[in-house]
Amino acid sequence: FETSKEPDRTVSLPEYCQRQAEGQKDIYYLAAPNRTLAEASPYYESLKKRGIEVLFCYEAYDELVLMQLGMYLGKNLVSVEKEMRRSDPATDSADADGLIEGSLLKAQIDELLPWLKQRLTGKVSNVKTTGKLDTHPCVVTVEEMAAARHFIKTQSHNISEENRYALLQPQFEINPKHPIIKKLHKLTASDPELAELLAKQLFSNAMVGAGLVDDPRMLLTSMNDLLQKVLDKH
Repeated sequence: FETSKEPDRTVSLPEYCQRQAEGQKDIYYLAAPNRTLAEASPYYESLKKRGIEVLFCYEAYDELVLMQLGMYLGKNLVSVEKEMRRSDPATDSADADGLIEGSLLKAQIDELLPWLKQRLTGKVSNVKTTGKLDTHPCVVTVEEMAAARHFIKTQSHNISEENRYALLQPQFEINPKHPIIKKLHKLTASDPELAELLAKQLFSNAMVGAGLVDDPRMLLTSMNDLLQKVLDKH
């Protein structure tokens, strides 16, 4: 595999394990079509910030193999998406309480989360804040991303959109420090219609980023509706 620290060569799993930081119990991997998309992934942000090396998987079935393998040399094989879903008491609590500089205040977060969950009814299992994002406004997480992506590619055309979301049970995680999320909160009061279009587009974008949309062209109508609403203001 290529890794986040080795752009010009591949490393084996034993080599990765040998140079892990002391106390690191997991082997992290990220599936993406190429290095550029891997490095730009919102799921990689937190691990990059912490200086943790990540395996980059470019082949479609690499992540399925690693998911099925589960462990190697006594270390857990963990996708970056699963790591994102793990709670981090320190950052999650600070974000949820609005204690991070530049973040929405706790009262604003308490207003926005139920508002989002109501607007995304039937699509999300939960909406929460995350302290693991910096440059991205939001992500979606599911229990087993590799299996979910494989399902989308092979079976999703056989079921309705409603049943697809019921099976995936995506969790929508927002970054309360991001300018788009802060603007969204303001719009819920000043322009609810635009706020709802923006919220749904953010969720759709996050689904595309997670690789959970079979054909992104299906999102063009909602994107055009959002653009039209914005242009109506000018």
